[in-house]
Amino acid sequence: MTGRRCARTSTPRQNRVAVHDLRVASESGDARAIAALLDPSAEMVTDGGGRVAADARLVRGPAAIAARICDVLEQQPAQISEREVNGVPGLVLTRQGRVAAVVCVSVRRRRITDLWVVLNPDKLRHWNRPGQ
Repeated sequence: MTGRRCARTSTPRQNRVAVHDLRVASESGDARAIAALLDPSAEMVTDGGGRVAADARLVRGPAAIAARICDVLEQQPAQISEREVNGVPGLVLTRQGRVAAVVCVSVRRRRITDLWVVLNPDKLRHWNRPGQ
């Protein structure tokens, strides 16, 4: 993903709405609803840091991204919450009381263009400290 793709051309409210809608669609397991939120050129990168099976996987296109999200949540159910991630709205997936993934998104013209999914336990360590 290039810096050009990461440029924010949406308002903070549009980002919050997109993240909220992604959470609701993901919780429902509705791949079509997820895909409808994504830009046709959307990309999702997962970062497992070499410690998780989904290490540095790139998924392109709304249908493929939606299918991947649904597959993962079906295989490994998680609680999904909307939280600030790196200063912007994002999602936090929790399993058995521990953060298992953090999702950042980039939004352009009310559509999600990029998703970054951090799965690396080392990078999630601060999310799992007591009191977080």
